[in-house]
Amino acid sequence: MKPTLVTGANGHLGNNLCRQLVARGEPVRAMIRSSADPAPLAGLDLEIVRGDILDPASTKQAMDGCGRVYHTAAGFVMWSKDPERDIIRPSVEGTRLVLEAAAHAGVEKLVYTSTSGTIGFPRTPDQSFDETHFNLEPHTHYVRGKIAAEKEAFAISERTGLRMTSIQPGFILGPRFWKVSESVGQIAQFLNQGAPVYFDGGFGVVDVDDVAHGAILAMEKGRDRERYILSGENVTVKQLFDLIAELTGLKAPTIRAPLPVMRLLAGLMELGGRLTGSRPMIDRSQVDEFAGKYAYFDSSKAERELGYTYMPARRTVERTVAWLIDRGFVAEKRRRLLQPHPSLTGVNQ
Repeated sequence: MKPTLVTGANGHLGNNLCRQLVARGEPVRAMIRSSADPAPLAGLDLEIVRGDILDPASTKQAMDGCGRVYHTAAGFVMWSKDPERDIIRPSVEGTRLVLEAAAHAGVEKLVYTSTSGTIGFPRTPDQSFDETHFNLEPHTHYVRGKIAAEKEAFAISERTGLRMTSIQPGFILGPRFWKVSESVGQIAQFLNQGAPVYFDGGFGVVDVDDVAHGAILAMEKGRDRERYILSGENVTVKQLFDLIAELTGLKAPTIRAPLPVMRLLAGLMELGGRLTGSRPMIDRSQVDEFAGKYAYFDSSKAERELGYTYMPARRTVERTVAWLIDRGFVAEKRRRLLQPHPSLTGVNQ
């Protein structure tokens, strides 16, 4: 049986996907960068190869002899001093090199990990976008890069005949991360710093295990050159904060900040970031992309065609909060303030 290649295998989605593939008995080749920490893959019966999706030679070498490919690498990054180098290029050029290498190697099929951000964000909570929607007004470098990369993936598949299915995950939370992602970072930030205000908006919260399983279903059943949304239960920003507060005993924000105020605060944080050289907590592009928007998506196509399912948002948030606390992602000073809910005990065992 030919090995299955997973790019970005040490990432949040990547390592959880590897776990499920190994549990299924598939031979897995896990591709990580030469500088990457292999700890997320410790104890798994798989082959680790070092390489960079921006390096054609190492990408081709990692691809050699593989039957299937899951492309999860690219980096979920919202801010950088050099966004072209750190966000756009890995997303677009990395996708091009991986898909071209896959086509050249004659792999059976590739599942490309896009994002629901390429679909766009409804402005009211009563809307729920499906795969026929496209984001025509991106604001962040991340979403711009993913839109361009998704177009590149479909174009290469069309040109080369490579079988490819794209998945569009929602707001990914859940355990087994060794580095805090942008989405998990929202939870970690609340646990470590609190939140003085909240803003209108919401997310389709989805557990990383459900996305990993959805990716496998897309490989097995997904139609060629089709997009499949893998989202979850919809919750508002306020509901998310309230739930975390209930689980930890911390105080949830009660003041709603209007969008102009959020943008002003983001501008001040950007200024502070330029003066100190550090990343701002939030910038204006993120406010424009997400604040006042509802990342609510219709996963019924994946449910109908793939058999995709997802767990309740509460369960996913419990697993995320417990992992953050148990793995030392919460500062000791803040840990002393916590009053953990009984449901957090043993939730990730």
